[in-house]
Amino acid sequence: MIALNKGASLWLARVAGVCLLVGMVAFVGRRVAADDTPAPWVVPEDAKKVKNPIPPTQETLAAAQDLFTDNCSLCHGEKGIGDGPGAKAIKVKPANFTDAKLMAAETDGALFWKMSEGRGPMPSWKETLTEKERWELVGYIRKLTKDAAK
Repeated sequence: MIALNKGASLWLARVAGVCLLVGMVAFVGRRVAADDTPAPWVVPEDAKKVKNPIPPTQETLAAAQDLFTDNCSLCHGEKGIGDGPGAKAIKVKPANFTDAKLMAAETDGALFWKMSEGRGPMPSWKETLTEKERWELVGYIRKLTKDAAK
């Protein structure tokens, strides 16, 4: 048996503790990664009730289309299907805005809140886009749903 002085024993105990911690984090990470089912994205009730104050006009929809192309299409795709080139790099598929059933379940307030707050790979846009721009995007997302139904 090797005899260690007090300093070496303390160092060895710290190394063992760090190794244990790293192992636990790796194990938990694998457990989470193994479950590809995302937790439901819960929107506060008061946020769900907020109505879009920006009417969808030709002007606001054209502005929102540019915003969507510049900021959203990388993951959501040009038509909002959720098939953008960035979608391949993330585990949870981006929302398909052309899915009428999915979109019927989302209020305008919920869409606004989700794009404002973000979650996981979906960034928060409240620091990047103005409130008006985010509401315009809600109108444009609704247009994508309607266009797909035609």
